[in-house]
Amino acid sequence: RFVMDINHISVSRKKCFEQCAQQYKYRYHLKLPRPGEEPFYFVYGTIVHKISEVYVENKGEILIENIAKDVLSGKIPFEEGKTCPKSLPEDYHKKFQKHLKAVKNLTDRIGTDGFVEWKFEYDLDPPNGRHVTGFIDRLIIRNDKAFIIDYKTTKKGKFRVDKQTVKEDLQLRCYSRVVQREFGIKAENIKAALYYLEGEDLIACQYSEDSLLQVEQELKNAFIQIEESNPDKVWGKVGWHCKNCDYASVCPFYSVQSPKQASWSGELHELGHTDDHWNV
Repeated sequence: RFVMDINHISVSRKKCFEQCAQQYKYRYHLKLPRPGEEPFYFVYGTIVHKISEVYVENKGEILIENIAKDVLSGKIPFEEGKTCPKSLPEDYHKKFQKHLKAVKNLTDRIGTDGFVEWKFEYDLDPPNGRHVTGFIDRLIIRNDKAFIIDYKTTKKGKFRVDKQTVKEDLQLRCYSRVVQREFGIKAENIKAALYYLEGEDLIACQYSEDSLLQVEQELKNAFIQIEESNPDKVWGKVGWHCKNCDYASVCPFYSVQSPKQASWSGELHELGHTDDHWNV
């Protein structure tokens, strides 16, 4: 039977499949390269994460501005095998300085101990090899307590997770469960937060024991759903997200649904009409 390719699940993969199975097929099953140039806001987030990672790893002893220069110049690759564009787009310069300051301000407040970009991977359904993987930006373990921080470069607006929606946030719940599992820390002693660099907003939450156990089941169910999908029969879900999709230009579902600009010249005969049809 022809099945969808999946060797691990992550929060982003689950969200991708739920948003549009066709998008998942292009990205993770066919591994189709992104048509055209990658939008800079994706690159930008990775750049800022790399700078914060190096800053914390060096215990704040190297000026964050100097680390930023090394990353932007290509001296420090922002991703394995990748170096930065030669310069930031003009509209990013101002926010970049604010984001660097936000990283420094938080680090000054919480210190530099713990882990950065802490990688996790384990089997959700042993021995079936249904692995969950991911990275935690900052993980601080102090005695019997854990603090999880995830940096966000998202601008202010309706797409941000807020104090209400953070209670159901799959990413933070997943991270909290991983820390609970790997370090044996009680749910009530784990605090997880999204740190929005734009505005230096910290959106934090604690999750119940049941909520943390449930997240593993949600991820396992998503793995099985993807695994059992026939890639030849998945259906594209057309919506607001399509305009930002990497594969919008090649997706048959989006092109069929997208309105086309009329090219009619105004001549009735082009529509099959004659003067006899018009004169009644």
